[in-house]
Amino acid sequence: MAADTSPVTGTERPVCIAHRGASGQEPENTLRAFARALELGATWIECDVHHLHDRLVVIHDDTVDRTTDGEGSLSAHSLGELRALDAGNGERIPYLDEVLELAAGRARLNVELKGDGTVEPTVKLLQDAVASGKWRPEQFVLSSFEWPKLQEARRLEPSLPVAPLMGKGAGGELLETADRMGAEAIHISRWSARARLIDAAHLRGLDVRVFTVNSAWEYDLLQRLGVDGFFTDFPLRALAWGASAPVLV
Repeated sequence: MAADTSPVTGTERPVCIAHRGASGQEPENTLRAFARALELGATWIECDVHHLHDRLVVIHDDTVDRTTDGEGSLSAHSLGELRALDAGNGERIPYLDEVLELAAGRARLNVELKGDGTVEPTVKLLQDAVASGKWRPEQFVLSSFEWPKLQEARRLEPSLPVAPLMGKGAGGELLETADRMGAEAIHISRWSARARLIDAAHLRGLDVRVFTVNSAWEYDLLQRLGVDGFFTDFPLRALAWGASAPVLV
């Protein structure tokens, strides 16, 4: 059964997690989007990381076409070229350490592991952040659709919470995997959010967090189903619905 590693004081309301920052209002996965989410009152933020040229860059896709003014795969660009791209409103693609510096003491951080070779450098960076005294292990959660990445992260640093991701079809395999790796939660698509799965997760001591929720009717339904948190592109809207923004302790 997963341990209770929550670093926040909670309520029965589901926790609002700013998906790629306040990405409904600002360019996703940019420092501007993360800063905006914090200003709006979010105390959880989520970002995506790839490992390129010995740095952890915060971007969702493995190409730059959708979120920047550039073209082509991430790996085809040098760091200098990536940082010269406009990621929206003049923002650059940030490094993960810049996000850590921005959010330290202000939010819990969900890092979604993307691409190859991401696990070890991410774990090392988070270990260094903890050693600096600015973060505690339980203020992080690592997530991924590629579950072996999370198993590797647990092997490298058992104190870091993990949460396997799954879209449609989430069920027993996800629960068994989460239980086996000592996960703190499962992160599932709203299309998989069913009472039976949520109740079964809770019986195993797992929180259930749902992506991506941007409408009031979905929030109301998920709250009634008893989910513990949800990812949203519009944190201010979600907080107005009554979602929780726990205070770090």
